[in-house]
Amino acid sequence: MVKHLPTLLRRKHRFTARTRLAFSYALLMFLCGGLLLTLVTLFIGFVPDYGFESVDAQPSQEPLVIAVDDPAVPPDNIKIAVQSQADFITLLLQVSAIALAVLVVLSSVAAWLLAGRMLKPLAAVNQAAKLAADGRLDHRIGLTGPHDEISELAQTFDQMLESIEHSTAARRRFAANASHELRTPLATTRTILDVALSKPGEVDRDVLRKLLQVNERSIRTVESLLDLAELEGGKVKPTSCDMTEIVSTVLRESQPLLAERDLAVTSEFGPATAFGDERLFHQLAQNLIQNAIQHNTDGGSLTVSTRMVAGDDSMAELTVRNTGELIDGAQLSQLTEPFKTTKGRTGGTNSGLGLSIVSAIVDRSNGTLDIAANEGGGLCITVTLPSPDAPA
Repeated sequence: MVKHLPTLLRRKHRFTARTRLAFSYALLMFLCGGLLLTLVTLFIGFVPDYGFESVDAQPSQEPLVIAVDDPAVPPDNIKIAVQSQADFITLLLQVSAIALAVLVVLSSVAAWLLAGRMLKPLAAVNQAAKLAADGRLDHRIGLTGPHDEISELAQTFDQMLESIEHSTAARRRFAANASHELRTPLATTRTILDVALSKPGEVDRDVLRKLLQVNERSIRTVESLLDLAELEGGKVKPTSCDMTEIVSTVLRESQPLLAERDLAVTSEFGPATAFGDERLFHQLAQNLIQNAIQHNTDGGSLTVSTRMVAGDDSMAELTVRNTGELIDGAQLSQLTEPFKTTKGRTGGTNSGLGLSIVSAIVDRSNGTLDIAANEGGGLCITVTLPSPDAPA
């Protein structure tokens, strides 16, 4: 800390950027003006031949009387006599020095005003940085005006604040959701262990089985929360992705679950190319299909389709339709909230985060998510994603 003290002292007495800019402009004007004056003086002194002559003055027989209207203002016919080249150069230097001094003063004032105007946007950036340091991550600079280096700095700063705000909000939601959702399985585990400990010497396999189920559900919940936090705060790596191939792969991976529920699967695959992170799109399709399986009825149906939006080749569309229980339209808006299902809090083996993760992926991919209830029960979920040909 001590070795940096001289540096801190030097910085303490430095002028502001506005003062340094104004001084630099004024100094540049002074140097340019001085150089120009020197060149003009040298040119006049060595190049031209003025032919100055000495003339003997004749005494006047009559006094010279000149009437003036204002004694403070000399008349036009009174002129300055220049008798030699040295007198001319001296007079030129005197007039030029006065003009240069006035020019430097005026340029200093103009430079001070100009520097203040140019640096004014930096005050907004500084204010935003101070607010961010105090925890106000929702503030944005929103600088308007010509597109230059300062406006690019302000835009980059706003993007940084937005990224930090998303990451911070994701961490807070993760902590809140984890503490809220894990409280129940942890309490259940403790109760089961207390019951088991009350019977020393006995190994109750039913108790162990319940503990295993609670443990598996807790693991799935934590993994889903981590996925959701990563999606909301992480970076995406967009590439051109074949949604038909991705969905086909997920369907093949889900065959055991489909057979277990005895679901009839109908696939309607057409060309569908989306622009985004392939890993996220795989997780998107996986969550949609698993959600359709878990909330289906035994012996029900599942329809999956991919295509490019009719009349708009810049958007790819994925639709998953499943049978199931009747769903009230008022509940649809809650399905993308963490730990929300059509029956309120989630239970069983479902983490309650499937559609929340789907919604986060769609948002990160600049797509749209539409959830509609089927008349006979179940859901119809449509995801629209931009294609590589979509305008930026």
